[in-house]
Amino acid sequence: MKILGIETSMYAGSVAVSQGEKILGEYYFNTGPSHSEKLLPSIDWLLKELSVQKEELGGIAVSLGPGSFTSLRIGLAAAKGLSYALGIPIAGISTLELMANNLPFTPFKICPVIDARRGEVFAAFFESQEGRAVRISEDMVLSGENLAGAIKDKTVFIGEGALLYSDFLENIKGGEGFAAFCPEALNYPRAGVLSPMGYRILKDGQGDDLYTLAPHYMRKSEAELAKEGSKKD
Repeated sequence: MKILGIETSMYAGSVAVSQGEKILGEYYFNTGPSHSEKLLPSIDWLLKELSVQKEELGGIAVSLGPGSFTSLRIGLAAAKGLSYALGIPIAGISTLELMANNLPFTPFKICPVIDARRGEVFAAFFESQEGRAVRISEDMVLSGENLAGAIKDKTVFIGEGALLYSDFLENIKGGEGFAAFCPEALNYPRAGVLSPMGYRILKDGQGDDLYTLAPHYMRKSEAELAKEGSKKD
């Protein structure tokens, strides 16, 4: 089964095609918030380079967030459009879970962190089991200080959000080395990780409902919050 992965949670984005869990190709673009212009041409280019027809695809995997509101909408709209047009199943995956699976073999807890602005982060906890990052908490919205307070064991932090709050995290347990940080190249969600994850879901018929699948925003957008604030004033 060939799976197309679409990842647009952040300003950077990527698309990939896997045959089962084997990656056939991946295209990554870190060109700022231009997914509306880049995404569909990138999919067409990658399929052409791999000599894969759209009709050969057996499923779509898409990241659901949390992340950039606009970027998530663009990625999910493209994924749902292809799923509907081709009559193939779709699997939506948490961006935090996707990021955690960049580190499937660490003996420590894994905590992906995304900047949520307003002094908060999106985060969750995972642990490595048999070469996969397995969820041990729900996705959360919390302050950097509260995230630091939730750490009970040595933890590897992944994501640019972790770097923004490194002062809090580096001083966990009085600076006794409870926090480790990923290399820059591993800090981003990647479609090359997403596609095999989608395959593992879709091969067992566990996909999502095309019509109800929605982005995992976790809170209202900056525009919505500003609008509510203006109404109160």
